[in-house]
Amino acid sequence: MPEIIEVEITKQKLTPALVGRRILDFKSDWPYGLTSEFGSIAKTAGDIKGRQVQSLDRRGKVILINLSGNRRIVVHQRMSGHLAIVPPGGTIARLGGAEGVKHARFVFDLSGGKKLILFDPRKFGTVWYGTPTFIGNISYMKKLGLDALAINRDELAALIKHSKEGLKAFLLRQDKIAGLGNIMADEILWGARLFPKRVVNTLSGQEIEILHKALKRTLAASLRRGGTSMRDWHHPDGITGTNQKHFKIYKQKSCPGCGAAIKRQTVVGRGTYACNFCQK
Repeated sequence: MPEIIEVEITKQKLTPALVGRRILDFKSDWPYGLTSEFGSIAKTAGDIKGRQVQSLDRRGKVILINLSGNRRIVVHQRMSGHLAIVPPGGTIARLGGAEGVKHARFVFDLSGGKKLILFDPRKFGTVWYGTPTFIGNISYMKKLGLDALAINRDELAALIKHSKEGLKAFLLRQDKIAGLGNIMADEILWGARLFPKRVVNTLSGQEIEILHKALKRTLAASLRRGGTSMRDWHHPDGITGTNQKHFKIYKQKSCPGCGAAIKRQTVVGRGTYACNFCQK
């Protein structure tokens, strides 16, 4: 968490709140989470002050905030991070929980009195800052594959043709399909009735079609429900998603298809939920 849908929702809600505003200041208590073309937090703050937010984009699980003067902020919220907008006069703790002030790792003061804050209890989140060329040369960004919300059936089939790994490992590879994480991978594979350890290039043309439809259907349903809010993630305005109330297989005790007991397995080092009877 958060995965592609949560990041897409974050981008959609941040866009009207940020575009047109200027960044008045930048602060952080976590220098290890910043990779900047300009070095330290202080030097980055000096370069970023006064720049205007022009647009927002998303690639996989990262948000790109495009600034005036050929600058870009890229945020990867990773496991426990979430971006929040604190309104004028609002307190940091209001959107960050009981320990909100403590977990406010990166703070951008905006014109109009708002703040953009990356809350991150576990300190896994990352902020990159610099020119588009600098951002484009960051190893993570260079390796990102096709976006999970945009990939079509033929593109998926081409990736599958050359893959000899298990299906879950394949879906989690950001250099193949950018944006999927543990929860969506399990839900997609149950929707396609395919077993997580099934070797990818053994899928028939019909099974590839089914997998692609399950991927699109699962992501669309999560988007309609406002994403998955578990533990640390919620919308930038504090609203929580409801997708976690509709899981078919992830952390479920029994299969909704056949009623068989679901036992947690470990696949590519990740806790995995699948039905040994319904998923081939």
